Amino acid sequence: MKTKKMRKKILLFVNSSSGTGKGKNDLFEIVQLLSRYQCEVTVYPYGPHCGINAEDVLAERSASFDIIGCYGGDGTLNHLVNTLMKMGIHKPIGYIPGGSTNDFARNFTEETDLHGVCRAIGEGEPFAYDIGRLNGHYFNYVAAFGAFTEVSYSTDQNAKNMLGHNAYIINAVGSLGESLNYRRHLIFEHDGIEEEGDYIYGSISNSPSIGGIKFSFTERAKLNDGLFEVMLVTAPNNPVDFAGAVGQIASGNAGDKYVRVFKTNAITFKCDEKVDWTVDGEFGGAYRKSEIKLEPSAMEIMAQVLSISSENDTE
Repeated sequence: MKTKKMRKKILLFVNSSSGTGKGKNDLFEIVQLLSRYQCEVTVYPYGPHCGINAEDVLAERSASFDIIGCYGGDGTLNHLVNTLMKMGIHKPIGYIPGGSTNDFARNFTEETDLHGVCRAIGEGEPFAYDIGRLNGHYFNYVAAFGAFTEVSYSTDQNAKNMLGHNAYIINAVGSLGESLNYRRHLIFEHDGIEEEGDYIYGSISNSPSIGGIKFSFTERAKLNDGLFEVMLVTAPNNPVDFAGAVGQIASGNAGDKYVRVFKTNAITFKCDEKVDWTVDGEFGGAYRKSEIKLEPSAMEIMAQVLSISSENDTE
């Protein structure tokens, strides 16, 4: 006699304004697909204008569900992870990407369309991954400062709804001059070492892809190895320096002169002026002192088993 498989109970938050604003149109298909994969779905709207407080819903109802899901962009996922961590709720996340870039989802399933991610939620397994913490604010895969990082959170939502990823490109072109003039003198400490320099860009990441771009420096990044990948790009003093930095980034040959790359589980930056941070594509605050620490295997997400095992077994 065949044993009937228990249905997974999912509490799903839907941010209908994310990305190209397809949430309302996608919702029926999402529920249909999750139901097909033996899930029982309860839906709540999510976002600043929906009139429903996610914290209240989670406080009252999270204990009744197996998975806490969200539909939206990387920023929506960031908000959910921060809420779960601060409330001490330890349930696997089911992430259905509906944003303009959806960097993070590519780590957990080979297919990022609705069918692929719903299958990963329904038939996959919880995967524990490392997250970061910047001055008390959690992030899933990247905290960054400097040239072009403001583009990810300053791009108008209406433009993203109409143009998708192209909206970021248009905004980046418009901010080209300001970005290339960016310079911060930083003192940073990690692993018992203190260093300093002038930088145009810096990222502390936990993913092979940042902003939809795969850097050769981070292609071997693992989600659960207990380490960040740190990349710091020296601020150019002249066109020769700028060309050198671009060349090192393009070739993947890091060196102390233009591009510094190393691994660590904690780093502190100090600056005489405030540094604006981007975390998972959202504004992460402005600080003169920025303490970043890794929280090992602090969050679980439903993942396509083959995708995760093949990525993390590759050396």
